[in-house]
Amino acid sequence: MSTQPVSHPPMVRALWVLVAVLFSVLVALVAGILSGAAGSSFPEAVLHAGGAFAATLPLCLTVLSALGAL
Repeated sequence: MSTQPVSHPPMVRALWVLVAVLFSVLVALVAGILSGAAGSSFPEAVLHAGGAFAATLPLCLTVLSALGAL
């Protein structure tokens, strides 16, 4: 059995990155909505959403890389 990592075509890698970005946008959207519902002003809710996006995207890309999808 070979232990060499599988090389995926560039289009498959690009689609996985797109999935990670869309998941991060979803997390950011939920964070912004929850922050606004908790009484934060609009700029504060946007900052919370941006922080959630900035934290989620590298985590997703790290997990995908560790799984060998990237």
